[in-house]
Amino acid sequence: MILVPALVAILALLSGACAGYTESLNVTPLARNSLLVAFDFALASTPFPSSSGTHYGLFPKSVGQIVTSTHTRELHLRFAQGAWDAEAWGALPHGGMHSGGTGVEVWAWVEGSTPAIAERRWYELVNALSGLFCASLNFIDSTQTTQHPISFHSAALNSSSSAHLFHGALPRETVCTENLTPFIKLLPCKGRTGLSSLLDGHRIFDSKWQSMSLDFAPSCTPDEGGNGMCSFHMIQKVDVVLDVARSLQRKEFPVPRPPDAWDLKCNTSKPYHSDSICFPLATAEEITWSLSDIFGRKVQGTCLAADDTNSRSVCAQITKSWSLGWEGGIFTSSEDNNYCYQLKPQEQFDIRFETKHSSSVARRAQPPILARRSMTGRGQQNGGIHTIFNNPSATTAVSLVYFESLPWYMHPYMSTLNLTLDGPLGSVDGSPLLKDIKYRPFLERVRPTYLELSLEVPPSSSLSLSYDFDRSLLYLAEYPPDANRGFDVPPGIISVRASSDSDTFIYSTRTSSLLLSLPTPDFSMPYNVIILTSTVMALAFGTIFNILVRRFVYEDELAQDASAFGRLKTKCTRIFKRKPVSPGSEPR
Repeated sequence: MILVPALVAILALLSGACAGYTESLNVTPLARNSLLVAFDFALASTPFPSSSGTHYGLFPKSVGQIVTSTHTRELHLRFAQGAWDAEAWGALPHGGMHSGGTGVEVWAWVEGSTPAIAERRWYELVNALSGLFCASLNFIDSTQTTQHPISFHSAALNSSSSAHLFHGALPRETVCTENLTPFIKLLPCKGRTGLSSLLDGHRIFDSKWQSMSLDFAPSCTPDEGGNGMCSFHMIQKVDVVLDVARSLQRKEFPVPRPPDAWDLKCNTSKPYHSDSICFPLATAEEITWSLSDIFGRKVQGTCLAADDTNSRSVCAQITKSWSLGWEGGIFTSSEDNNYCYQLKPQEQFDIRFETKHSSSVARRAQPPILARRSMTGRGQQNGGIHTIFNNPSATTAVSLVYFESLPWYMHPYMSTLNLTLDGPLGSVDGSPLLKDIKYRPFLERVRPTYLELSLEVPPSSSLSLSYDFDRSLLYLAEYPPDANRGFDVPPGIISVRASSDSDTFIYSTRTSSLLLSLPTPDFSMPYNVIILTSTVMALAFGTIFNILVRRFVYEDELAQDASAFGRLKTKCTRIFKRKPVSPGSEPR
């Protein structure tokens, strides 16, 4: 019984030497007592000849078999919930390249000799991922698939590749523990040791914003004979923004409850402040907490599958008003207020944060673009979409690509497309604001509307985009059970270019998803019809049945029948009431 864990550890070390696995954790306090926690996991398979079968090593075989059978050259999967406050928290982690929109989003490059073959393999891919991650990706069909948008660029594939790009999104999908558990099972240590031991669903999903991403791409090095060595590479990331005060309260009170009156910190500068009136402060300035307080546990040692000690690091980015203390691990460096530690095998690790000025946090980079999208109009027939792009830079113009995939039951009118730059449509240094437009109209119940615009936003300016659309009436079976809630419209995707003439994107963000209200029939009408029909049928059947079965007689016949029956009854009574004769006695 003792040799089995030791053998597993030795095999993990040997396979890790050939393949590769790294994990890291970055902790950054944000404004308003929020905390950004970023988990990074990178996996690589054992190198194998391109002409032979695959040797996985530490790489999850379930993912490898799916991408191999569907001829997937590159895969990107996103799970996201909540809203990122760009004005308060700055730019998205990793430049937004590993963050998706609300719900589930997936895009992939799939090989195929013809577009029809590639599309069939795409549906096989999303169905397989649906079973692997316990998500509703199998509902992605042709009505929710967009082909070849330019907002997604592949650095691994060249223009001569036969791979076709497909994109699909499910904004209504709720991300939960059922998606996190198979996500963790893809890691070598499966959440038992190492940094993945902090991934508790109760903590991750009790957050303001959370994002899980998976990126897969193969890597091949050809030789002179046309054959070479290949390997699979996969990056998994979990980014979470937690509310520190709420997490600490959860430690003391597992069931959420409002704070007691004596625990409130009041703003005494308010004129109406008194012993009975309190205006609570938004955040507490003096606060102390640790990773174990936030996640309910300490880091359980290290994952032995990692390559070396440098691949098991924990970093905290703080200002001088914060103080750190740690338990376990080795302190390695502190550059630019970024303090890093190395984990040690079979030793628990924890970091303690303490400050008297929690509002003093590390300055994060400003996002190059801010966007807001909303729905206009009233009623259930006509409507419109209004999107505002705000460039916060005072010196640099922003060149971006805006991508929208609208459901087929939204009928947009491109003739109403309007761009406004702080007033009427203008130009930037003589160049137009709208550089290019790609539009593919919808086909009812076949494909969505594809709209992609290349725009340029001047410095310190706001560019408004608006257009009108009509709402379609669906079949009765096409409405969901909660049809009166509305239908979710996928968020718009904004990709910022490195320059106006470059195809490289340096930042990506999503707008909020929209809730569309469609003309909805009265679903109680079938019930009313059934009740009315049943009542009418009961009355008609009862009347007709009585007429056919009931026998009508005269009163004289009824009286005669009654007298005859009476005489028969009297005779029967006399017979059965006669006393029996005892043996030996003579009858009278």
